[in-house]
Amino acid sequence: MSESEEHEENLDYDSPRYSPASPRYSTSPSYYDSDQSYFGGKRGKTDKTDRISALPDSLILHILSSLDMGEVVRTGVLSKRWHLLWTSSQSLIFSYSGLHVNGIYKFVIFIDNTLLLCRSSIVKKFSVDFNYSKRFVRHVNRWMISIKNKHVEELDLNLRSRGNLIEIYNLPQIMYFNVGLRVLSLCNCNLVPKEEIYWPALRVLEIGYAELNRDVIKKICSGCRALESLKFRSCYGVDYFDIDSKSVKKLMMDDYGRQNHDDDDDDELGIYARNVTSLEICGYFHRRILVLEDVKAILDAKLDFYRNTDDYVLEHEFRTDQNMLKNLLVSLQHVEKLSIGTWCLQVLTSLEIQNLPCPRMRCKYLTLNTPMKKWELPGIAILLQSCPQVEILHINAESAFEVYHFGSHFKNSNDFNGENYWISRPCWVLHLKTLRIHGYEWWDSDEYVLSFLQIVLKNGMVLQKIIIDFFEINSYEKLTKKLLSFPRSSREAVIFFSS
Repeated sequence: MSESEEHEENLDYDSPRYSPASPRYSTSPSYYDSDQSYFGGKRGKTDKTDRISALPDSLILHILSSLDMGEVVRTGVLSKRWHLLWTSSQSLIFSYSGLHVNGIYKFVIFIDNTLLLCRSSIVKKFSVDFNYSKRFVRHVNRWMISIKNKHVEELDLNLRSRGNLIEIYNLPQIMYFNVGLRVLSLCNCNLVPKEEIYWPALRVLEIGYAELNRDVIKKICSGCRALESLKFRSCYGVDYFDIDSKSVKKLMMDDYGRQNHDDDDDDELGIYARNVTSLEICGYFHRRILVLEDVKAILDAKLDFYRNTDDYVLEHEFRTDQNMLKNLLVSLQHVEKLSIGTWCLQVLTSLEIQNLPCPRMRCKYLTLNTPMKKWELPGIAILLQSCPQVEILHINAESAFEVYHFGSHFKNSNDFNGENYWISRPCWVLHLKTLRIHGYEWWDSDEYVLSFLQIVLKNGMVLQKIIIDFFEINSYEKLTKKLLSFPRSSREAVIFFSS
């Protein structure tokens, strides 16, 4: 008998201490990791006017639906009316962040007992978040059977495994036929259907930290006819995402997982999305080369990802990233809304410095997720030149800043004056109507943002407004005076400050 099984046998499952109906139960991590009960002593005096208890049960249960089940169960000590009210809850949310084995066992048993005492015939939401290991597979399987019988509508399984691929949970076969499931989020949970998937009501699906294959993706697309939003987060095992679904309109790719350290080759990662209208590619993709196929329906695209690149010495070594990004932009030339992140802007910088062209875009709404540091400026310039129809420009500093490894040779041989960079740039904001700058901290020495504002005011002939959402400004008066001193091409241009 293993140590974990021996520990499980020694637990007294029938003890009131583990019973959700017991007022001695608490879900606080400090309780799980010790032998002390959270509740103790007499209840203090309360106001005689109990307005909450005067509410109907349906409204009270609606309020409780947003709380963790540990807090919901505690309400049973408030009064006789509240003693079993929580057992009618249709929203069961469980969360435990502790790493102590004994605490995790108590948490798992708490969920077991809660489901046994739950009187509701329907569970609208079932959410579990804890550090999972295979010793709990029988418990999680019982949970799946229970919520399947209660016609669960929203299922969120965040079974954290601390990077151990062996501890990943396989969704049981009983769950692949579910007519009531509408929202499904799985983390560290593999899909292994032996037959077809049938989730006709499912609208939102998120799969994270799971091993995929083409057959599973095909079954998802064919068995989820109402699916609208599909997200893959840190998944691995597949080199081609064939989203051949008529209903999926939003596709999100957040990180690409790696099964082992041998996955370092510059292999292609294809994305086919014929009917998708909104595409997001974010996060870390190791050395994968992204390729888009048949994406003509996309109207809104976001490219805020980065690859694992070494310090480059020679200029020709940028070509893999340059060609990849140029091909992505060519595939997205038709989109109305485009969002570009820091790493992509720095790849565009290498194009600009080497006098290489950037694909011409037709977008009217452009978002730049960048802190606007020196080596993004040429990338911003070439992108704006390639997007002459932009009417609304949003520059957002609240984004992950990934430094592109240009290498010392490249920087030394292509150095430039960042503070005066925009002065020599051609006019590229002829159609710009609105500029919004968000998330920066402006100080006297922050000339990159200020010089950009100066050139926009000077060249924006149809400019209507500039909205500045700075987090912190050391002197509004000084900034205002500088902005008012800049010449303007548009008489209608107004500057707003927002905090």
